[in-house]
Amino acid sequence: MKNKFDKSTLSEMKNNIKNNVEDIKTGVKDVKENFKSKTGELFDHTSSNFEQFKQFMFAPFLLTFVISIVIGYNFSDVIKSLTSFIANLIGYIFKWIFEFNGNHSTNTLESSFSSLLQNSLTLFFISYIVFYLIKTINKYLKKNKEQQWGYDQAHEDAIKIQKLQEENIKLQKQLMEKIDNLK
Repeated sequence: MKNKFDKSTLSEMKNNIKNNVEDIKTGVKDVKENFKSKTGELFDHTSSNFEQFKQFMFAPFLLTFVISIVIGYNFSDVIKSLTSFIANLIGYIFKWIFEFNGNHSTNTLESSFSSLLQNSLTLFFISYIVFYLIKTINKYLKKNKEQQWGYDQAHEDAIKIQKLQEENIKLQKQLMEKIDNLK
């Protein structure tokens, strides 16, 4: 048996389908907007945390402290090696002067000089690496000059004041010349 729908029933079903499709489109649009919003919040939060981490890690005082410790530790090794070398050199000279047998071992002297050389090179290379690491941080991770490590606001201000003073002196000379020309 065939079911026959009248035009009003078909039209009503068609309108219901259209409304359902619109509701689905609106729901999908809401889901997309919600997803975009939540993704944006996540990126903003992550970006904010990363910025805070960068500010912490590359804070001038923290970097100065870390660099001071690393280089200071290696510098103390160089000083200890130098002291050891000088002490061994003095000992070798005393042995050479006061022991007349002509058989003086230089092993201790060579060992202490080798240690001095090794510690000096270590200090040099660590300093070199730290220098270029700071230079890279300043170049790629710091956006403006004031945030860079090693930036000295007082020095920058002194340079500006010096330029202003030079300009002031130049203007005073021009003014004095004009006054002299009027006389």
